[in-house]
Amino acid sequence: MEILIWSAGLPLPLLFMVFIALCFIPLEVFSVVSRRFDPKDRTNDNIGRASLAFLSSAFIFVGAFTIITSWNEDARLHAAGEHEVVAAQMLMREVRQLAPTDSTVRLALGAYVEAVLQHETGKGGVLTPSNEAEDAFGVLESTAVDVSERPGTDSYRAGEVLDSINDLKLARQERVGELGNTIALPLVALLLVMAALNLAGLGLFPSGTSRGLKRTYTFVVAVAVASMLTSVVLLESVQFISPGLSLPLESLVSELGADGA
Repeated sequence: MEILIWSAGLPLPLLFMVFIALCFIPLEVFSVVSRRFDPKDRTNDNIGRASLAFLSSAFIFVGAFTIITSWNEDARLHAAGEHEVVAAQMLMREVRQLAPTDSTVRLALGAYVEAVLQHETGKGGVLTPSNEAEDAFGVLESTAVDVSERPGTDSYRAGEVLDSINDLKLARQERVGELGNTIALPLVALLLVMAALNLAGLGLFPSGTSRGLKRTYTFVVAVAVASMLTSVVLLESVQFISPGLSLPLESLVSELGADGA
């Protein structure tokens, strides 16, 4: 995954141009090799057409599968983040019904949300679970339990508060579990191998006399390959994922602030 982490830090136009340049390396290398072929010898045309058709189809399939997998991973992570926010809102609703004047849970929840925002939404460039957020959740859980166990509290409402904090805990575990679900390295490696084989095949075949047409076609293919690789990096980048995680939490912070005003 190091190549994805490194490339995700580049501006998209620059990243696209880097991929274009890398695509032309196998094209030029194998094109130089093909110049040794007799331009009048067309006996390999059938092999060339069959090979390119297979390689192109395989690359398109692997590329489409990789992009769809990346998109689905992002969607699951964003859905898990939104589910956690909803669980936090439900907790506050139950606490307000149990102890309308209590502010301890609201303050603890605000501290937890701020810790998640700062350390688990990619603002620091990394999407990983953090000890700061885990500690803040521990304080929130203890505070909610303390409120529910105060003498004279309604047992039914206290039970609802405990259920809500448990739901929030499960929602956190779900979201944290999705943070590590980055696309498998073998799948990215397979995509790169298929791209290299496809470009090498274009460099070799066809070995006809119209090298201008061949170069134009290979340029178009290089652009398509670079576009697909750039799309994968974009979908796996923190810059793309972070806003979808941060916005619901920022909205919750504003809501908690309004409750305390």
